Amino acid sequence: MNEAGAIFLIWLMHAAVAIVSTAPVVLLGRKRVHWRPWELTALILPFVVWTALMFSPLATGNKSLANLGEPFYFACAIPLAALLRVGIGSRVPESACAALLIGLVCTLAGVVFFLTPALPE
Repeated sequence: MNEAGAIFLIWLMHAAVAIVSTAPVVLLGRKRVHWRPWELTALILPFVVWTALMFSPLATGNKSLANLGEPFYFACAIPLAALLRVGIGSRVPESACAALLIGLVCTLAGVVFFLTPALPE
């Protein structure tokens, strides 16, 4: 399997973990908040941040495909962000809250990249 295929497979596993663990929060919280289709970017943007860092000069000679377990950490943050959004409810503007939480999960993806040590291949 080539590198692009491996990255796509890892994204699918990342998305599956996030979707399965977030679905109950979304279904049970739909009366407290209004979910918008653009919020599905929470499944893509953190992974894009992490992938961009993986292929950046910051990772050259450091990280390898052995570090492909890192997305699991920020996949677990997605349902926590959804739970936080439901907890906040409509006390703050929903779009702003959603954008802020997606930004925080993207930031977490970067933090995970920098704090996880390089694993040997």
